[in-house]
Amino acid sequence: MTASATQATATYGKLAACPACAAAAPEAFIRLTGLPVHGTAVFATAAEARAVTTGDQELALCGSCGVVFNRAFDLSKLDYTGAHEESQHLSPRFAAYAAELSEEWLHRYGLRDTHVVEVGCGAGDFAAELLRAGVGTVTGIDPHFGSDRIPSDLAQRLRAVPAFFSPSMVEPGTAAVVCRHTLEHIPELAVFGTDILDGMRTAGVPVFLAEVPDLGRILTDGAFWDLQYEHCSYFTPATLATYLRSLGFEVLRVRTTYTDQYVVAEAAPAHRADPAEDPGLGAELDRLHLLCEGFATHTLGRIAYWGSWLDDRSAAGEPTVVWGGGAKGLTFLNMLAEHARPVSAVVDINPGLQHHYIGGLGLPIVAPQDLVSTPPRTVLLMNPIYQQEVRAQLDDLGLHGTELITV
Repeated sequence: MTASATQATATYGKLAACPACAAAAPEAFIRLTGLPVHGTAVFATAAEARAVTTGDQELALCGSCGVVFNRAFDLSKLDYTGAHEESQHLSPRFAAYAAELSEEWLHRYGLRDTHVVEVGCGAGDFAAELLRAGVGTVTGIDPHFGSDRIPSDLAQRLRAVPAFFSPSMVEPGTAAVVCRHTLEHIPELAVFGTDILDGMRTAGVPVFLAEVPDLGRILTDGAFWDLQYEHCSYFTPATLATYLRSLGFEVLRVRTTYTDQYVVAEAAPAHRADPAEDPGLGAELDRLHLLCEGFATHTLGRIAYWGSWLDDRSAAGEPTVVWGGGAKGLTFLNMLAEHARPVSAVVDINPGLQHHYIGGLGLPIVAPQDLVSTPPRTVLLMNPIYQQEVRAQLDDLGLHGTELITV
């Protein structure tokens, strides 16, 4: 995040302009109300989890640049002073992907033995991947990243800057600026992006490497569980490219990865300060208008389906657990709160979440091995990309009869 104040004016608590291009904000195409504002917060008691601050998502599609943003986003609702746990690297599948991406960037952009700055580094997991791939040193910038989170074997090569980003933090001689799963959290996209580019130009940095969730997949699949309050801005490959070009970047490469769940973009500071009109944006806007128009109906259908599915489990007396204690599981369960009676617990492999409680419903978060004493009839997996590794874990625990279903 950036320390700059929100530039868009607000009317009755609603953003009046697109945070990326300042075009007038249209009406929302979907409204999700009363969702916990934090997908990564850790709660020690069920009472604390149930008392979590809630907010609304009123998603609007900018007709000028294609960015989808939450008109009702209120930055003051977010509080990161408590415990948060966002690491996904304990999953072998996710860790392998992060290692593959770091290796690819290392070789494509000649990052071996160089210095890299990562903006919005979270717990520093990807910074560590870059170092282990062969990057020389990394500066990790994030208000919640302290030196206590740096692995001892990387202490001399990874510097923590627990602060909001400013352009002066990009050191001369930096070979790349990395920004993974941060842009979607930024309420003032134009200001933040300009700060990134200014820092890169001043320090002579040749390449910007970014990753965000793919909005296109969310809309196409009706994946309402991928909508979370902390994500106030959403992109597709085409609209992320448009955003970067509008700032003054030359887009080198943009694509989807991780079974089309993420968008990866690679860009360089452009020689021209006023990029030409973006090619292909008109067709993408037409596509997004259609997807957004159908998303509310699609979402209502998915909610009805899973509500009925859970009601059937409840009527049959079949205990169910949800696998995934992060933001996906949180949104899914809170959207289906009236039907969640058969869900006895949420499972997660992250020790930082285990034996705590998920925001909103206050269900306990347990370790996989905790299922052995009271085996569930069904495990509902929030992300199908992990199906193989979760099935293997269940089988290793002797839970061969437990059904595994993905949303």
